[in-house]
Amino acid sequence: MQTLKNNLLEAVISPLGAELQGLIHVNHGNVLWRKNETHWNRISPILFPIVGRLIKDQYNHLGKTYAMRQHGFARDQIFQVMDENQCSITYRLQENNTTLGHYPFAFTLDVSYTLQDNRIEVNHRITNRDIDLLLYSIGGHPGFHVSGKLENHTLYFDGQFTVDQHLITGNYYNGNTKKLRLNHGLPLSEDLFQSDAIVVKNPPFHSIGFGEKNGPKLLTVHCEDWTAVGLWTKPGAPFFCIEPWWGWADAWNAEGILVQKAGILSLPHGEIREHRYTIEIH
Repeated sequence: MQTLKNNLLEAVISPLGAELQGLIHVNHGNVLWRKNETHWNRISPILFPIVGRLIKDQYNHLGKTYAMRQHGFARDQIFQVMDENQCSITYRLQENNTTLGHYPFAFTLDVSYTLQDNRIEVNHRITNRDIDLLLYSIGGHPGFHVSGKLENHTLYFDGQFTVDQHLITGNYYNGNTKKLRLNHGLPLSEDLFQSDAIVVKNPPFHSIGFGEKNGPKLLTVHCEDWTAVGLWTKPGAPFFCIEPWWGWADAWNAEGILVQKAGILSLPHGEIREHRYTIEIH
């Protein structure tokens, strides 16, 4: 484990998956959930090179079929520490014999965590070292601690919005949507998540706050350019996830061809792209 620290925050990160394991505020304690594998065996995994699940857990690229588990392989790979100081650290993952069996691309994924006063910035920097287009999705999946019942908590939005919630059946989008009205906030309940996550594609907002009802916001997740956001928990579980995504799972009728996958991103040879979000503790 590596630890970052300033006068307000302490972050604990594991090289396994470059996963944030703890985010401790001087007044609030650890705002991330305390992992209990009865509910979920992750805390804040990195989703790469896919977000969500593929049809039959596989895809076709250039005539060859590759197996890929839900959310990809980065969360189960050991990252190398490339740079580190008291308030910032960068981890690196590149293709290896394991990844090439599932994903035939040469890439560099650098994940940086940086403390800035009461915020932690998470930056994913992707370099295409392959001769062809790099096809990928990426996302964050931080799970925040829920004290007491989920119904005692609410989400906060920076305006009034009516968005399409893309509905899910058995891990896949079923083609249906329903209107979700966000009047500066969304009261939480377990009923909202009976079928699966709430997913909004191309969200019109750039931040989501989280806290107890009738109380101050505990934290806000900021992201300027997410292409989707997922909101998720499990019944009775003491966590709630606000997930910045650049990509999403397959629809039930997807053909399984990677270059045609809805939400997939492409990066030309030799180019670099960054995807970042920030967690602010109030």
